Amino acid sequence: MDSSLRKLATKMILEKIQHGDFSAGDVISESEICKILNISRTPAREALIELVANGVLEKVPRKGYQITNASQKQKIDAYIVLASLDALAGRLACPMMTDQDILHMQELTDLIDVAIKYKNYASYCELQEKFHQVYIKRADNQVLSRMLDEIKSSVIRYTYFSEDIDTQFETCKLMNDEHKKIIELFQSGDADAVGHYLEHVHWVTKDYKLI
Repeated sequence: MDSSLRKLATKMILEKIQHGDFSAGDVISESEICKILNISRTPAREALIELVANGVLEKVPRKGYQITNASQKQKIDAYIVLASLDALAGRLACPMMTDQDILHMQELTDLIDVAIKYKNYASYCELQEKFHQVYIKRADNQVLSRMLDEIKSSVIRYTYFSEDIDTQFETCKLMNDEHKKIIELFQSGDADAVGHYLEHVHWVTKDYKLI
């Protein structure tokens, strides 16, 4: 079985959950994943099984799979771990950041502003993940990177989401203002300040109803 197809299917399912395309109560089937990605049943099945193992989905007998209904405490607990790991990545990356990294992050915040202006949540999610990946990659720690990927998968939506579109994008704007502050802290070269801000400001839940 081609593991790259399984990874692609896993990534696509997670993105659809994060963007709100798959919601609680929706049944996700192997055949649906096969049709969307134009792949065989084996990688689709393996992706779904992996997401069950990670706690993202649960098997519904004779129907398919549904998003796991995690408790509020489970979500908040995951956020606490995510904040700590991301802060560590920031501290490790700080002395290694280049001018090109900073420029790339600035460009991404500009693009995020555009996504917010046009209320494009899918684009916002994709761009903000690229923003964080700049310093996560610069940290150059594969174990840490893998742990961050796993915890983000368990949180399902680790960006804020609301059915009220105005509330949604007000929060997105606040988060992008924080992205710009993160850039300033990286420019200062203060690794402890970067880590503290990521853990105790940026990843602190702004509204429990949105996670």
